[in-house]
Amino acid sequence: MCHYLNSLRFFLALNICFIAALPVAAQSPGSFDGQAELPRVYIKSSLADTPAPGKVWKLTAGDSVQAALNRAACGDILELQPAATFDGSFALPSKPCDDSHWIVLRTASPDSSLPGEGTRISPCYAGIASLPGRPASPCDSAQNVMSRIGGSKGNNKIVSNEAGANHYRFVGLEIADTGTNGPAGGFWNIVTLKDASHIVFDRCWIHGSPTGEDVKGVDFEASSYIAIVDSFISDIHSKTSANGADSSAIGSVSGVGPVKVVNNFLEAAGENVLWGGGHADTTLSDIEFRHNYVFKPLTWWHKHSSFFGTQFAVKNLYETKNSTRELIEGNIFENNWAQGQKGTAILLTPKNQYGQCPACTVRDLTFRYNILRHTVNGMTIAATLASTCRGEPGNGTGHCRFLSGEIANVNVHDNIFEDVNTKTYFPGDCCTNGWLWSIGTDQEKNWPHDVVIEHNTGFPTGTGILVTSDGPQVQVENFVFRNNLVGSGDGGIRVFPPGGGRPTCMGPDGAVGMMERCFGKSWILTNNVIVQTNDKANLPGDPYPKTPHCGALKSCEQFFPKDWKAVGFVDYREGVQGDYHLRPSSHYRKAGSDGKDIGADVDAVLAATKGVAP
Repeated sequence: MCHYLNSLRFFLALNICFIAALPVAAQSPGSFDGQAELPRVYIKSSLADTPAPGKVWKLTAGDSVQAALNRAACGDILELQPAATFDGSFALPSKPCDDSHWIVLRTASPDSSLPGEGTRISPCYAGIASLPGRPASPCDSAQNVMSRIGGSKGNNKIVSNEAGANHYRFVGLEIADTGTNGPAGGFWNIVTLKDASHIVFDRCWIHGSPTGEDVKGVDFEASSYIAIVDSFISDIHSKTSANGADSSAIGSVSGVGPVKVVNNFLEAAGENVLWGGGHADTTLSDIEFRHNYVFKPLTWWHKHSSFFGTQFAVKNLYETKNSTRELIEGNIFENNWAQGQKGTAILLTPKNQYGQCPACTVRDLTFRYNILRHTVNGMTIAATLASTCRGEPGNGTGHCRFLSGEIANVNVHDNIFEDVNTKTYFPGDCCTNGWLWSIGTDQEKNWPHDVVIEHNTGFPTGTGILVTSDGPQVQVENFVFRNNLVGSGDGGIRVFPPGGGRPTCMGPDGAVGMMERCFGKSWILTNNVIVQTNDKANLPGDPYPKTPHCGALKSCEQFFPKDWKAVGFVDYREGVQGDYHLRPSSHYRKAGSDGKDIGADVDAVLAATKGVAP
C-alpha cells in the first residue's frame, strides 16, 4: 500500500510514498535468500501542479515562533530572518491540515542560496566553515543563510508538539543548543515528537553544544510519516560524569513509522541511531535508511591523540531493538571504539527492555551496499534475555531474565567491512573481540532464524569471521554464509564459551563442528574465500565445511589463500579504503555459487555510497 503526501504548499512540492514490505515466507534453506520486498520512501520535487501557497508570515529577530505558529493556517509559510536567532522553545499546534495544506517553517533565504533538494546541508550554510574533528564541509563560501532556533532557558527541549500535530515541514533551519542552559547543561531533547504525523526535516542543522548534555537529536514516539532528509545532526552526547544516558542523533522507542532517513550526517556518542530500548506496545515499521554518513569524531575518544577533554558515554553506530521491514542501504558507518560497551558498530538485537516490551522483535531487515570501517567489531545478530531490572546500571550486570522476541528474515549482502580491529579500537583486549559477525542467543526459545550473510568483503583484526556464544545447541535455523571474501583473524569461525555454567554448543572439529552443533542441519556455508591472516601454522577455525559436511547442501567448497596478496585485489592497501575489485587473473573471479565474483559487488557499493562522505 502507498500513501502520498502530494503538493506541499510552498515553493517546491514534496511527494512521499511509503511502500510496505512483505514478510518472507518460510522457505527451504536451500532456496532461502532472506530477500523480502523492502520499504522505500520516495521524495521527488516538482513545480508542476503546486498550489499557490497560503499566507506568508515574515518573522524577524525577537518575534515569537510559537505565536506565529498559533495563528498560522494550514498551507501557510513562516519565513524566518536569515542569520537571526529566535529564542524560545515551541510546540507544533494540532491543526486540521492535510496532504495539500502543509505549514512550512523555513529560512527566508531564497532557495538558490541553499543546496538543492537531494543535496545535504552542512554547517557551512550557517557561516561555520568546519567543525573540529569532522570531515570538511564543502561549500563555496561560509555565509549564514540559515535561521537559528535556540530554545528557552530552563526547558529540556527546543521543538515539541501538541498531540495530533501534523503536516509540518522545516527547511533551512538551525535548531541548536547555543548554551542557553549553560556550557555544562543542555537540552535533553533538541526535537521531540509524540503522537505526531507527517513531519519533515529538510536541509536542517540540528545540534547540541560541544560539551552539553544534549541527549537526543530527533526523537519521535507513537508517530508516523516522519522524514529526516539532507540534514546534519551533530554534537549529540551525554557525559560519563553526569547521567551517562544513551544519546542518539535519531531514535524512537515506540514507533510507529513509516520513517525515511536519507542523505544525512548523523553524529552521536551513544548510538547514532537507536530503535527501541524501553516500554513499547508497537514496533517501528517500514524504515528506509539510505545514503547516510554515520560518524563519531575521534576527538571524543579519550585514548586518541586528538581527544578534546570531555568524555562521553560511547556505544554503537546503529542499534535496533524493535523494528520490522527495514532497509539499510548505501550508508557509511565510521569510527566506533570500546568504552560504554565493547565497540560493536551494528547491533540487530531485539530486546524486552526492563520487561516492558515482550513483543519487541527485529524482522524483515536488509543491510546492503554499505561501508563499515574503523571499529572494534562489525555486527551482532542476536536474540538475548534482557537482564536489566529497573534501577540497575545495565551492560550485562542486571539480575532480571526477561524473554526477548525473535530476530528473523535478515539479509546482509554486498557490504565492505574495513579496519574491524580490536587492537586499535579496544587496546588491551586479547581474545574475544575483533569479529565481523556475531550471532547467537541465551534464550530457551525465540532463537534467531532465516539469516543470510552473502557476498561481503571483510578485514578483521582480532577474533575473526563469525562467532557464536551462549545458548543451548541448535541456536539458528536456516542460516546461510555464502560467497564472502574475508580474513580469518585469530579465530576464524568459532564458538565462545558462555561461562557461568550456562549451556553451550561449543565442542571440537572447528567451523564444521560449530555449524553442526549450533545451527542444526539447515545451514549452508559454501564458496567463501577465507584468507589466513594470522602467523600460525594452521588456518584458524579449521576444518571448514567441505563435502560431505555441508549442512543442507549435498556438496560445498571453500577457498583458502595463504595471504591477501594471493587474493588478487586491484589495490589491497592493507584493507583500508583500497580498491577491492578482483583482477581478471584472480582465482576468485566468477567463482561464487551464483557465478559472480566472490566478495562484495564493489561497483554496487561504490554507486550506492557515492557522495555520502566528503
